[in-house]
Amino acid sequence: MISLKESGGSGMKKKFLLGGILLAVALLAMAGIYSLNSGPAVEVLEVQPGTIANRFNEEGKLVPEVEYSLHAPFSGEILELAVKEGQNVQAGELLAVIDTAELEYQLEQSRAQLKALQGEEGLAYQGPPEAQIKTQELLVEQARADFDLAEKELDRIKQLYEEGAVTVQELEAAQNRLHSARIMLQQQLEGLALLEETGGPTTESRQYYEGRREAIKAQIKSLEYQLDRSRITAPIDGIIANLAIKEGELVTPGLKLMTLFRPDSYLVETFVLAEQLEGIQEGMPVQLRQSRQGEDLILSGKVTGIAPTAVERVSALGLEEQRIKITVAPDLPPGRQLLPGTALDVEFTANEQEGVLAVPKTALFTYQDSDALWKVVDGKAQVQKVETGFENNTHVVITRGLQPGDLVILSPQREGLKEGKKVSATAGK
Repeated sequence: MISLKESGGSGMKKKFLLGGILLAVALLAMAGIYSLNSGPAVEVLEVQPGTIANRFNEEGKLVPEVEYSLHAPFSGEILELAVKEGQNVQAGELLAVIDTAELEYQLEQSRAQLKALQGEEGLAYQGPPEAQIKTQELLVEQARADFDLAEKELDRIKQLYEEGAVTVQELEAAQNRLHSARIMLQQQLEGLALLEETGGPTTESRQYYEGRREAIKAQIKSLEYQLDRSRITAPIDGIIANLAIKEGELVTPGLKLMTLFRPDSYLVETFVLAEQLEGIQEGMPVQLRQSRQGEDLILSGKVTGIAPTAVERVSALGLEEQRIKITVAPDLPPGRQLLPGTALDVEFTANEQEGVLAVPKTALFTYQDSDALWKVVDGKAQVQKVETGFENNTHVVITRGLQPGDLVILSPQREGLKEGKKVSATAGK
């Protein structure tokens, strides 16, 4: 009995094992049939008209709209410093006083040089004694009398020659005496003119002394102008910042002493890559963002200025870049205070296009020398050639080849994709 039972139990086990194998084979067959019918699983995007734009962020810095840098007008010691960092001042209020002792010495010296020049010019133009001029005038009168006499004598000799009373030699001698008298008169006249000119300036001497006089006068004006600026006052109402001096310190011309800015109006300055300038124009809105103690302060702004030329700036990676300075006017809400010099993120939205069909750039691939993508049509994969247009960092506009509602496969390199093959589509993120 026992032996019969054991034999029956072994048969039952064989039946169960055979049934399990058949069931597994059936399941695998069904899975294969399901796989053949359903195809590879893919994520798809249902394209619909939407908006695409080129959005990018740049770091900006808050700066006062009105700011003055005050510099030392000349060398000297700071005798008085009437302000401190962060102080509010009114236009015309005294800020600092620079010692003027050295300038005053230079001014006195220049004025003395002008007086000395006037005396030197007078001596240079001093004429000859009056008696010498009088003597030369008498010589001129004598020479003129001799000339008149020789001229009359020649006229008499000519008449006698015509009558045959004198010889040709006598006529020539009279002509020679007149010629000599003319030369003598000319010499005496030139001598008188030379004496008279010795007491008067020539054109060259006038230019020489005039030039020296104007140079000294200009130096005097410059010194007087600097003396007037020894008391440095506020050009506007504002706040003192970047104070770089102390009482008793020596300053040199052009040294920056401090800045003064108005606290009621600010701008944001940022620099964008030259290739990103397209689409940015004055008046366009931007978004400003600043992190403050764990929260983001978000402001709106408007582009108010675009620099006409690019400048070279070094990126965080040490690369030289061509960038354009953009100025933005922020819309500051009442009661919110921002400090000049702090950083903000500036988000630009350029080349915005509405009502277009756009897909991720990663959905495109090259097919027969053309851009293409995979579509799902009636549950099957289909290659679709397309034409593209505007693009930003992530998406591209499809200008031809797609219709609203088309399903585009987001991963064109998905294994198992073939033309006309069924796919299992799920909506992508």
